[in-house]
Amino acid sequence: MPVPLGPGGPTLVTTLEDSKDVLVRSEDFVVPFNVSRERIRSDRDAVKHTPPLSREAVARGLVVLSEELDRCTAGFAGPDIDTLDVLRGPVSRSTAAALLPEADATQRDRIADLVLGWIDSLAPVIAAPRPPRRWTRIRRTESRSRHLLITGLAEVGCEHPRARATALAAGTQVPIAAGAWSLTQLACRPHVQTALRADSSLTLGVVWETLRLFPPTWLLPRVSTRDVRIGGVPLPAYSIVLVSPLALGRLEGLVPGPDEGFAPLAELDPTRWRNPDHRPGAWLPFGAGVHSCPGRSLGLAQLDAIVAWASGFDLWASRAPGIDASRGLAPAPATIDVRPLTRR
Repeated sequence: MPVPLGPGGPTLVTTLEDSKDVLVRSEDFVVPFNVSRERIRSDRDAVKHTPPLSREAVARGLVVLSEELDRCTAGFAGPDIDTLDVLRGPVSRSTAAALLPEADATQRDRIADLVLGWIDSLAPVIAAPRPPRRWTRIRRTESRSRHLLITGLAEVGCEHPRARATALAAGTQVPIAAGAWSLTQLACRPHVQTALRADSSLTLGVVWETLRLFPPTWLLPRVSTRDVRIGGVPLPAYSIVLVSPLALGRLEGLVPGPDEGFAPLAELDPTRWRNPDHRPGAWLPFGAGVHSCPGRSLGLAQLDAIVAWASGFDLWASRAPGIDASRGLAPAPATIDVRPLTRR
């Protein structure tokens, strides 16, 4: 049953069935704001112009990711390695390569840098208690960075540059955060690193567990357009409804736990997903419906490649990181110690 979080809302949806219902009923539940925290004022503004990526696009992105990870391998060693910073270049260039087949390598790298610039300028906008007003320095900086990116996309012949800019930002920021979570969680669990080196098939299990326990997009807000019912509960028009992949990832019906021989649901256990009877991703880390993530296949492939690459090092952290929830979920601190792999 949906749970009101206050006298006037918002309302948290607590079951998988109701969560899917909210996300799929796009006419009854709309996305209230765009990535810049500007109100979406018409259905046209909410239309996506980025279809799910093809296999060819994913393969193109993975080639670039592999090249970029190899390039930064020499610097991926020592104490206090910032995992968020390490992954910025490889992920941004990989995502740009996948989404921009019309761009050459020089253009791709320039667009990737512009995407990172916009993401950086968005940080204080998203983290602010209220959306900054148009004339503030924060909003002007964000608007200028967004304009530079949109202009750059138009110059390389990209169709729908505004929509593509949003897809690039999401397809860059989310894998960076999820990749940093994967690396920091591995650094806290030497036994998982050992198991991963012995059995590479666990790599994707590490990815799924990271997305379950620390989904970067942990809240999916919607606003009802009319009087509706969710889980038998009536909600008036303009009610704020929250779907949480983070909460869904702790549901016993979706995640195999101790009763089936696995670790408690609050712990990272990549062996959970070896049983084909359990479907990883049931907790909706990529959303659902018309606003689901079109880069799901690319994001999973990127994270799988990052974890596989990191298994060539010894990662270590004295304690688990905290959580920075100011703009999605990110590890804080995101630093780990990286040592050359000692073969035993």
